[in-house]
Amino acid sequence: MKTIRRTFAVTTFLLLTPLGAIAREPVKSLSEDLNGDGKKEAISLQWKEGDSTYVLKVGGSTAQGRGDESRVEGVSVVDLNTKDKWKELLVHIELPWDEHRLDIYGFDGKELKPLGSVPTLDQAHGNGIFLSDDWWGFWNRRDKYVLNREKWKIERMPQNVYYVGEEATVTTSFPLTFDRSGKDVVANLATNSKILVLAADPAIPGKLPWFLVKSSTGLLGWAEGEALTQNTTGLPFHE
Repeated sequence: MKTIRRTFAVTTFLLLTPLGAIAREPVKSLSEDLNGDGKKEAISLQWKEGDSTYVLKVGGSTAQGRGDESRVEGVSVVDLNTKDKWKELLVHIELPWDEHRLDIYGFDGKELKPLGSVPTLDQAHGNGIFLSDDWWGFWNRRDKYVLNREKWKIERMPQNVYYVGEEATVTTSFPLTFDRSGKDVVANLATNSKILVLAADPAIPGKLPWFLVKSSTGLLGWAEGEALTQNTTGLPFHE
């Protein structure tokens, strides 16, 4: 029996921009002009080894965060939108199973503002938009985020389903259904046939997604997550 768990995550973030955005390795302290007033703020991150609680300080403003069973790695500076005057802070958190989290903060000149958290920060081009990748057992969930400066929040753009694009071989026949209710069987997949997992719908927190699958005969249908992972081989699980 195979169990889906997100055992792999990108360990670094990649900032791709010709606009001079800043990306640094996480540290305990640094100085940077975060609000565009021409003066550098003193930035520090304090935590105790083995304790998931941290205190982020910028000037006289502080923010506290924590994550259960996590380890703090440090803080770095990034410029998510090079067209405005602000820069953002990333608190790097290491989670169990080699997962990561980035807590993102802004500073308006007076106080720290929590903007949100993401697993990774990828393909940020300095225009206020970035992608975040999160490994879900055998597929990568990619989300798009937009920095909303008026609300001082990062906002995730909703997707109906997420692209998967992984091939597998059926070891025991299981059904594809018309929709995600599990009713109205479209096809029963033949043993030893090849399938293509096209998309995932992780709509229900804490439960395995439903997957949109293409059969070897070209039929499309939905497969329940447990049936797919238990009755196929070849999916790229990271152990």
